[in-house]
Amino acid sequence: MNPQKKLLDWYLLHKRDLPFRKKKQAYPIWISEVMLQQTRVAAMLPLFENFLKRFPNPESLAKATEEEVLSYWKGLGYYSRARNIRKAAITLVQQYNGSFPKDLNSVLKLPGIGNYTARAILSIAYDLPFAVLDGNVKRVLSRYIGYTKNILGPKADVELQEKADEFLNQSYPGDHNQAMMELGATICLPESPKCLLCPLMEGCFARIHGKTNEIPLRQKEKKQILLKGDIWAIEKGNEYLLIKERTNRFLKGMFHLPYGFMGDLPDPVYSPSPFLEYLRSHWKEVSHIGSFQHTITHHKLDFSIFHIAITDPKELKTILERMELDFKWVKRDDLEAEFPSSLAKKVRTRLSS
Repeated sequence: MNPQKKLLDWYLLHKRDLPFRKKKQAYPIWISEVMLQQTRVAAMLPLFENFLKRFPNPESLAKATEEEVLSYWKGLGYYSRARNIRKAAITLVQQYNGSFPKDLNSVLKLPGIGNYTARAILSIAYDLPFAVLDGNVKRVLSRYIGYTKNILGPKADVELQEKADEFLNQSYPGDHNQAMMELGATICLPESPKCLLCPLMEGCFARIHGKTNEIPLRQKEKKQILLKGDIWAIEKGNEYLLIKERTNRFLKGMFHLPYGFMGDLPDPVYSPSPFLEYLRSHWKEVSHIGSFQHTITHHKLDFSIFHIAITDPKELKTILERMELDFKWVKRDDLEAEFPSSLAKKVRTRLSS
């Protein structure tokens, strides 16, 4: 029996019962794949089901406001993903009558959809012969074929994609791709892989040569960037100011509490906005109510929280309008819903203490 058949048989017998596997429909498969980027299955599932209940098809997603879509994305982080799926849904409705095209190049032109996601949708929903390459597949494939180069290197994705294409089960591409991902998630683990339970154990280079701890080789080139900054809770009654900026490094396009970084910044992209400079220079009656650390990708952020209580927002309103910033006032209890980021929860905790 060839390894692809062994893998398929194993998958059909042992696959997890997951809601996005129940039907071969492009829309829920797409949403699940985007949600699973940077998010574990267990954390994603309740949010996935809630999201599909509110947005059951591309038409409902396309009609929704960006703020509502972001509110249903709360807890998943990396909010550009949510903005992109809304933009992609609008394109699907306008250009493809709400259906996913079956052409790889057309799918790749949709906002936020890269090589992996496009191939996953087309293979799983339509059984088109495209091999996927995510973190789990890279690990399984590297160990099986003996790929000893750095999988984070510049040529790794191209080389491993070629190997994945060669290894693809052409008769059952969707199930094959899911089997590779399932194997990586449950058997071919990063540490202490369960080799004796693996359907590919007989031909696995890493197992045969005792190199499961060495393969895959992962050498990160990016160093963690440390940033120190402040985040401002500006209160009017029991409402707090949220702004939307177009040029900030993080939370772009999202209503958020005013924030900015200071000190010797590694890149101008981290420079504070004119509004932050205004706050720092004009507001002296402020209270420091706490601090916390926050991580976004390879950035470690060390925030101090400053609180301002104002009674007359006229001057602030004039400054915001002069700077052409969108803004709104939200109640403390609605802070996390209106600013759907774990940053809001951390600030609200300090405000309540």
